[in-house]
Amino acid sequence: MIKNLLMLAALCVPSLSMAETLSLEMMIDQALQNSPATAEIMQNMAEMEAAALEASTLENPSLVIDTTAVKDEAARTLSLELEQPLKLSNFGAGQSYAKAMRRTATIEQQAQMLELTHTMTRGYIAYWALQETAEQLALNADYAREKQKLVQRAAKDGRVDISDAKIFEAEALRLEEQLRVIQAQVKKSASNLLRLAGIEQMPFTAEKPVHTSLPDLATLTANANHEGGIRSLLESRKALAEQRYNVARKDAGFSEFTPRAIIERDLDADDTTVLLGVTIAIPIWDRNKAEIARARAEQRLAQSNLNALNEHNFVNLLATVYENAKATQTSAETYSHKILPAWQDVQKLTDQKFQNGQASILDLFQMRERFTGVHNEALQTHINALEARIELESLLGQPLTTLKD
Repeated sequence: MIKNLLMLAALCVPSLSMAETLSLEMMIDQALQNSPATAEIMQNMAEMEAAALEASTLENPSLVIDTTAVKDEAARTLSLELEQPLKLSNFGAGQSYAKAMRRTATIEQQAQMLELTHTMTRGYIAYWALQETAEQLALNADYAREKQKLVQRAAKDGRVDISDAKIFEAEALRLEEQLRVIQAQVKKSASNLLRLAGIEQMPFTAEKPVHTSLPDLATLTANANHEGGIRSLLESRKALAEQRYNVARKDAGFSEFTPRAIIERDLDADDTTVLLGVTIAIPIWDRNKAEIARARAEQRLAQSNLNALNEHNFVNLLATVYENAKATQTSAETYSHKILPAWQDVQKLTDQKFQNGQASILDLFQMRERFTGVHNEALQTHINALEARIELESLLGQPLTTLKD
């Protein structure tokens, strides 16, 4: 009876060793909603909006109210003084600057969200690669233990030297030690990835990130002017820098003036006097030179960045990155579908020869070492292909799956 209850409890309680599978898409979706990086991007957007409001909003007017105290024969009077501080940039330039800030903020937000997506993708790929490496090391360790038992049996029959079994035992220990270190790295990578995505810490496994077929170069070029692309971002920053310089220049010669209206009311005589005037800041010491210098520097930098990636250079860069993406994807597919399976066949043949006494231990070790190397090469080519896709998306400012034909 007790045994049955324990079995029932084991079925009802989830196993701690079970790890949930989280796809790359799930990880990115969670990051875009819950990540601290997303909150920071939204904060940057809010700060840009606040700066735009400051640039397009007038300073508050001031109102001074004075009245005389009623005493003896003194006349009762009421005085109102209204002032509105103004700058020349308040008449058009400030609004244009605010509009440029909002447009740049929107494009910056798109670029930053895409960058966060790529950061999560790279982290996920790195975690998956460690996971694959750990799995391969575990297989290699099991392989060495299996061969150790085989050689031990052969040594008992006098067919091989017992020292050969020690070689496999030492190799298994070496691989198990490497596996221990990799497993610690896997846990650390998982923790960092979950924290970045804003997900509660838990064990999970990663799926192999896939790379779909690449669009052709004509499609990529047709989408080169997407609003979130790097060219669009550089052009927006240049326009913003120009608007900032325009505001600074407008406020240089005639920086501030304050129209004033004074209304005096004699309550006893029922008489009202209105005085109009203006207070003007004389630009002798401060001619807004500091702001102009900063605006000019920003303008030069924005223009330089845009010149370095002009339309001609951008098209050439896009074509170069595209050719690299095609080459790395072809290499990844060749390794996955041809090279790795071929070496798996070589491993099986060498194992068979070893069991038949036609291959030495050295042959077996060389074959296994070479197979492990090819497996790592295949892993790296897959990572290279994914990284090349990320580089293309960064240039275009959008995922390749959303491109319009």
